[in-house]
Amino acid sequence: MRLTVGDLRPGAVLAAPAIGPGGRQLAPVGTTLTAQHLIVLKAWGLTDVEVAGDRAIMDQQALIAAQRVAAARFRGQPTNHPAVRVLFTAAVARQLRGGG
Repeated sequence: MRLTVGDLRPGAVLAAPAIGPGGRQLAPVGTTLTAQHLIVLKAWGLTDVEVAGDRAIMDQQALIAAQRVAAARFRGQPTNHPAVRVLFTAAVARQLRGGG
């Protein structure tokens, strides 16, 4: 099943390699994604990947809550800046892992 990177959660398993710009393989088939993988995929500009099973869909309530916490921390920052977007994504992933 093909899902957007934004809908993935740690624990999803790639059913096909994650291929970045220029054909660079970012993660091979069978990779169990971690929060760090998700940050890297977004940083490289991937929008979707092929995953196995239904473990890939993130609990939407947890995601929304984590995004709210991160948004409060990033208030006043230029959220359209690529570096800030990556940092925001990392903050959301950390919040989802329970890292606060």
